[in-house]
Amino acid sequence: MTITFVDAWRKNDPKHAADAIAFWTEHKILNAETSPEERAQQLAVLAYDGDKLIALATLNVRHFDLLRQKFAFLREAVSPDYRLHTLARELSGEARKVIEAYAIAHPEEKIAGMAAVYQHKGLGRNPIGKLSRMALIGFTPQNEQVRVGWFEHFRIPGTMED
Repeated sequence: MTITFVDAWRKNDPKHAADAIAFWTEHKILNAETSPEERAQQLAVLAYDGDKLIALATLNVRHFDLLRQKFAFLREAVSPDYRLHTLARELSGEARKVIEAYAIAHPEEKIAGMAAVYQHKGLGRNPIGKLSRMALIGFTPQNEQVRVGWFEHFRIPGTMED
């Protein structure tokens, strides 16, 4: 097994979009209200085993009210055949690299970091992820973990420097 990670963030590659839509359809991941074409605009990282798409991550940049900053919210999906591997952790680490590099290159977007809500009950036992560098900051009303990783370069506007 040779896994290759592909940076898809804002590349608008038709092959990546088609692969992602086929993946979501095969695994019945998206609900009826979610447009696969719109979600494909959020592709961040794709993981392939040879030519087969086995996992993907999307990022949705939006304001996080609790922290009063914009964050890239991570979603991941891993093929059932690959869920016993460390692929989800590796994928989140790759997504962080991609969005952090983008945030540095585009400071006008003021992306403060990456965030996620862990819906899978078996994930996230450590309070800080080694690859994603996201820390547990609380729980949703459904008892799902909320994690955030601030980018090293980001500074909160209007506050004192270290």
